[in-house]
Amino acid sequence: MRILLIQPPNQTESMTELYPEGYAKKARSIMPPLGLLYLASYLKTKHEVIVQDMILNNQGINDIGKMLNEIKPDAVGITSIIGLWPSVLKLLREIKKIDSSIITIVGGPNATYFPEETLSHKEIDYMIIGNGQLPLMQLCDKLQKKEKGYGIVNCFIQGNEYSNFTVIYNEENNLNNFPLPDRTFTPYMKYTVPFCPENPSTTMITSMGCPHRCEFCTTLRPPLMLLSTDKIVNEMEEIYNLGIKSILFQDELFTINKKRVREICEKIIDKNIKLNWSMKSRIDSIHPEMPELMKQAGCFNIHFGIESGNDKTLLRMKKGYTQEKIKQTIDLVKQAGLSVSGNFMLAYPGETREDILQTIEFAKNLDLDVSQFSLTIDSPGSRLFDDSIQVGRRTHNYLSDYVRHTDPDNSGLPTSLFSASDKFSQEELHYFLELAYASTKTLFDIS
Repeated sequence: MRILLIQPPNQTESMTELYPEGYAKKARSIMPPLGLLYLASYLKTKHEVIVQDMILNNQGINDIGKMLNEIKPDAVGITSIIGLWPSVLKLLREIKKIDSSIITIVGGPNATYFPEETLSHKEIDYMIIGNGQLPLMQLCDKLQKKEKGYGIVNCFIQGNEYSNFTVIYNEENNLNNFPLPDRTFTPYMKYTVPFCPENPSTTMITSMGCPHRCEFCTTLRPPLMLLSTDKIVNEMEEIYNLGIKSILFQDELFTINKKRVREICEKIIDKNIKLNWSMKSRIDSIHPEMPELMKQAGCFNIHFGIESGNDKTLLRMKKGYTQEKIKQTIDLVKQAGLSVSGNFMLAYPGETREDILQTIEFAKNLDLDVSQFSLTIDSPGSRLFDDSIQVGRRTHNYLSDYVRHTDPDNSGLPTSLFSASDKFSQEELHYFLELAYASTKTLFDIS
């Protein structure tokens, strides 16, 4: 069976108003479609797989006809996130318009978090939620035999009635059971990231999930899943041998276990793998011995979700640390010779103008190499969203409505839809953003 896996084009302005004007184009880098590469690596053992990264190739919806004519796939699988959802819908409708016999399959975070809403769109033949390797393989096996995809865990069929869309996680879906992502499915030498000291660059994950429960994070995340240290280092060695120079680890929390971090670093050093890498951490997950060893193993940057420079806001966020702890940790990392980047959330519900200005001033005075700011979002599935319902700031799940009823020709998502602010106008919110970016060193300053 021939299946085409597509990273959809980024042709909408979705969510861009949460950042200053021009930030999305200037500061955002094109990353390889890691999820699709995981799928392709597993499917290729039994099926013919083609991966198309329409963002990297600078392709638009109008290019899908030529693509389908050249590849002639039996099925098309499209990954979806909320920001690209209008593009996904446009692609699906165009595919069905060109050839209604092509089987369409949608997966990714959007399907996982909004399954009922996603499947409400009739252009979708099958929807896969959660980790996709196993259900997609089983679906392709059935489709190759001209069978319907009945009885597949985490796979849903258009037209069927379902009372439960809960993702089923079990040991069969553990990432350790599947092959490493095959980066040769896309032009891997073309992925460059200005933030990295050397290019080309790629992405990796070593874990899924996070044990912490910040108020603004969704509770619908997968259970904690850790890749073995041998598998991690083998993948890094494979990346190194391809000629790639840098890695951005996408784990929510790379430093989840200090023993594991030490083992990874020691194995990288033992194998003499010369790669630059950056990862994400919490302020309270950095132990004194970590930064120096990480630098020896090739780490050049640690990115922290600092979020606020106000202790009262940090407490309400359930971050578990204070301004003083933030300063201590950043000093520790900088002393080891690593760069530090930090993310901040402005206009958290309940914050005053003075609180927001305090966070901007705090970020300005920290020894950060890069600061990133965004307006606070009360994502459905988070306790922050539940609070917004309880106090009447929200009346319903706004993203559910958006996914179910999106008009692809009117795809912009205004700040007013996402922002969790309970007291500031759109003009005031954008003033805070512009001030924050003008006051600190940001990705705008990296060429």
